[in-house]
Parts: sequence; C-alpha cells; structure tokens
Amino acid sequence: MERRNSPIKDSNQQPSSSNIHSTPATVKEVTTSSSSDGESSDSDSSPQNYVIHNYYWYWLFKFGTTLGEEIFYASVFPFWFWNIDGAVGRRIINVWALSMFIGQSLKDIICWPRPQCPPVIRMENKWALEYGMPSTHAMVSVTVPFSVILLTANRYEYPVYIGVAIAFTWCILVSTSRLYLGMHSVADILGGLALASLLLPVLLPLVDTLDAFLLTHPAAPGLLITTTITLMLVYPGSKFSSAKEDTAVILGSSMGLQLGGWIGYQMGSIRGPPIKPPYSIIWPSYEMLGLSLLRTIIGLITVVATRAIAKSVSYAAMRGVVSTLRSKEKSAKEDAGDVELFVKLGTKLMTYAVIGIDVMCLAPAVFRLLNIERPTFHTEI
Repeated sequence: MERRNSPIKDSNQQPSSSNIHSTPATVKEVTTSSSSDGESSDSDSSPQNYVIHNYYWYWLFKFGTTLGEEIFYASVFPFWFWNIDGAVGRRIINVWALSMFIGQSLKDIICWPRPQCPPVIRMENKWALEYGMPSTHAMVSVTVPFSVILLTANRYEYPVYIGVAIAFTWCILVSTSRLYLGMHSVADILGGLALASLLLPVLLPLVDTLDAFLLTHPAAPGLLITTTITLMLVYPGSKFSSAKEDTAVILGSSMGLQLGGWIGYQMGSIRGPPIKPPYSIIWPSYEMLGLSLLRTIIGLITVVATRAIAKSVSYAAMRGVVSTLRSKEKSAKEDAGDVELFVKLGTKLMTYAVIGIDVMCLAPAVFRLLNIERPTFHTEI
C-alpha cells in the first residue's frame, strides 16, 4: 500500500505512454476527522489517497478489525446464547462489559491521540473521534477468546490446545489489523494487551459468584440497574465522546442480558443442568445446523424489530424525563448540550438493555412456540 497525492490535472493534459501501458490501480480516498478533544490539524482534515497493492492483506486485516467491533459482538453474543451455551455466555458478558468500561474510561482519562496522519495512512474513520490509549480492540482480543477457553476447558471435553491456538491467532489478527489500518500506535496496542492481561486473572475468578448472584438474588435487578447508571454517571468527562456512547451501548447490552437471565430464572425456565460437567461435544448434524441457522435468522429479526421499537420509546421517555426534571431557571441555550447528551446516552442505554432482554427472553419464547428451541437452553446455570 502506498500514499498517492491527488493534484488537480489539466483536462487537456495527455497521459504519457508509460501510463497508458501500466497496470491500473484502485485509488481509495479517505477524509480524516478531528480528534475527540476538538483539535485538528490541516494534515488530519485533508483527504488522503492511497493505493492497495495486495488485497489479500487488506481484506484479512479488514476482517481482523471486525472481530473487535460492536456489530460483530451484537451478532455473535446472541448466536452464542441461542445455539451454544448460556451459562458461559453470561460469564463472558460480565468480563467483556467490565473490561471495556475500564478501557473506554482510560481513553478519556489519558487523552492520548491516535497516530497523526500523515505520515500514517488512516484507512478508516469510524473510530477517529476516540483517543487511542489503550486499544480496546486489543483488549477485547484478549478478554473474549481467552475467557471462552478458560470457561469451557473444564466444562466440555475438547482439545484445549486447539482453542488456545485459535485465541492467539484471533488476538494477533485483531491487534495487527489496528496497526495496518493506521488507527493505533504500537504503544496503544501493547497498552491494551497489557491491561487485558492484568484484568483477566482478576475478573475470571469473580464471574461464577457474580453470575450466581445476578441470576438468583431477588435484589439483583435493582442493584444491576443502579450500578449501570452509576457507572455511566462517573464516566470521565462531561462532554460527548464516541467512547462514552459505545460505553452506554456496552453497559446497556450487558444489563439487559443479565436482567433477561434473572427473569428466566425467576420464571423457572432456567434451571440447573441434569448432569454435572464435563460434557462431550457432539458434532452437529445437518438438522442441527439448519435449526441453528433458523434460530439465528428469526432471533435477529426479533432483535431488529425490538431495536426499532425500543429506540423510539426510549427517546420519547428520555425527553419526558428531561421536560419533567429540567430546571426552569436555566435557559434552553444554557443546558441544551447537557440535555442532548443525557437524552442520547439514556436512549442508547435503555434501547440496548431492551435488546438484551429480547435475546434472553423474547427470542427463546418464539423458538419454543415454533418448536425450534435448543434443548439445553433452559438448563444452564
């Protein structure tokens, strides 16, 4: 990959013979945005053209960075609950949410900008408004795959070394993709990997006790909602940042999934497994694969519908709260920014909480109605 300048050409200019016979290359253009502190340089705000010479690496690293995105986990986590193991899923959610909250908070405390471009070629703009240290992509590339291995090693009978190899490959691919795309420095990546490596031994021993409390205790919903709102209130910085918005999505999703698990347990649909682990893994038949695909498609349809409804209702509810609580002494101009931030984050939090409840309660109820539910879905504590 190389950078290509884009000077304005004279329309009457004739191409040279060497250009006529050269192999054409695809020129991509990306316009970078200002950083989250509102500062930007001329170089950071100007369009960049670059030529991709090797599409194998380009698409490999594009795929690698997707493994750390919210859209990936928005698809994988429901799939895991509907088709694999809810008990492991709830524990992974706890590790994921806590580690991501810490990582996103540190970004807005350290305020370490992303690599300057140029000289770096920033190939994506999605995270350009966030700070860079630590890389939460690198963090989640450690916490999620290695949590899966450590939480399933004694629960299922399978070659653990294969899982470890996949986890390391996952981690390396996600981390290097952030360097390739120009979104992080080496220090950002190493900081994220180091922080995740420190958090994992602390969080994993707590997840069994935490899951048991959140699943069975009568006070769990109130404490869960209070803790989630408190974490959003103590999140560093009073201004809007994309990291804060992502944190609202993460905490809302986690809260909804845990509330959904609590509702299922209280209603008697989630109970202890009939036999103790370890369990043997059965290679899925074509029928099992078809049912998994059907559950995933139907479940995601319910999620999309729930999101559309919950987003509208949540926004209206947050506006209602604002109109009730807003101080009459303050002018509309004075608190307009704070109000918009409150409404936006509150809407995200409530919307994704409802989606989490959908994943744990509504979608499984639809599966049961259609007689396509996973047989062990309700026997995983």
